[in-house]
Amino acid sequence: MALGRFGGDWVRARVAPVRLMMYSGALGALGMTAALVVPVEDVALVGFALVGLGMSNVVPVLFSAASKIPGVAPAHGIAAVSGMGYLGIMAGPPMIGFVAEHSSLTVGLGCVVLFAIFMALAAPRALKSAAPV
Repeated sequence: MALGRFGGDWVRARVAPVRLMMYSGALGALGMTAALVVPVEDVALVGFALVGLGMSNVVPVLFSAASKIPGVAPAHGIAAVSGMGYLGIMAGPPMIGFVAEHSSLTVGLGCVVLFAIFMALAAPRALKSAAPV
């Protein structure tokens, strides 16, 4: 994830925000799926690295988009995104744990795949005011 952030500004300068969010969701879903489906430790490590790489630029793109919402002060938009991020950090792991406790860890982490796919599919609508695809 750190490597993705270090090179993230270079990537963000060349890829439109909507497309970057779509690629991020797809790469995150692909990496987590590989880690869950292939029962080899090395594949799991590569899969988790892909998740980190894919998700590394999501927050900067969201902060940038939040600062450009028409009719909303940039500080308020960024604060809203930041608050939702904290909610995700606080609620996400317990929710995955709850699902894993009642089914399996594979199913719990499979929810991450679903959310990554949702992120990729929702990006065009969610970032419609950011930049063209």
